[in-house]
Amino acid sequence: MKFNIKKEKRCQYFSPDNASTALFSNALNKHIAYLNKKYEDLVLLCIGTDKITGDCLGPLVGSKLMQQNFPHPLYGTLEKPLHAGNLTRQLSEISTAHPNACTLAIDAAVGSRNHIGLVSLSCQPLFPGKGVSRSLSPVGNISITGIINEFSSSEILLPYTSLYLVDCLATYICNGILMTIT
Repeated sequence: MKFNIKKEKRCQYFSPDNASTALFSNALNKHIAYLNKKYEDLVLLCIGTDKITGDCLGPLVGSKLMQQNFPHPLYGTLEKPLHAGNLTRQLSEISTAHPNACTLAIDAAVGSRNHIGLVSLSCQPLFPGKGVSRSLSPVGNISITGIINEFSSSEILLPYTSLYLVDCLATYICNGILMTIT
């Protein structure tokens, strides 16, 4: 008898409220603990641009973490974003500066209507630009995304995303990371 066994993508979703911050932090801690057995350091890649509301989640998280004196290397803030235009060059420089680091990639994402406002956590890379049909290299050993709008093949909704939603997701992600790291 032959069984078809599929390797399951392990992605967890969290609703940004105070009660789930600890759950998010614990899940992130498990991913980091597992991967840090193979790596020497942790590096955060906060991907996005400050020029489009729906794409500023990553840099907003980066800026919030920097304001809290985050102790690990971090790339991508509102002041110095890590975005599609500089990502390839920056990744090369980051891998040279941190050759044996576990990378945690944070980015905004589009998804189904019932996932808007959720945060996803995965022990797999993320694919920046996928929501706007850009083909960029996969990034990160662990990925965190905030689902900021619905996917649409006919129109780009990123500029019409609620800044309030993006800020709430960024605060939640920041708090979860700080609870995990400190």
